[in-house]
Amino acid sequence: MSAVPEKEPAIAPLTSGVQSMQYRIPQDSGGASRAQALLQSAWHRLSSWHQKRETRRVLRDLTDDELLDIGITRAEARKEAAKSPFWD
Repeated sequence: MSAVPEKEPAIAPLTSGVQSMQYRIPQDSGGASRAQALLQSAWHRLSSWHQKRETRRVLRDLTDDELLDIGITRAEARKEAAKSPFWD
């Protein structure tokens, strides 16, 4: 035995350094599914707004005869077309 401690090698093998630098991501974190649900909800809401906007635009552009066919008056069509797509 020597009083001088043994020195570790100045350069460690590459395999030990690479393994310590890897990050592990938990497989079942739940964060991804929550984010996915949030994005899906936002997409559905935007799609609904867009559909309402387009439907009201088409209703606004119908002729009097077409409005008569579906059983509403020009005033009712104007009132519906004037609504915001964000509020019912």
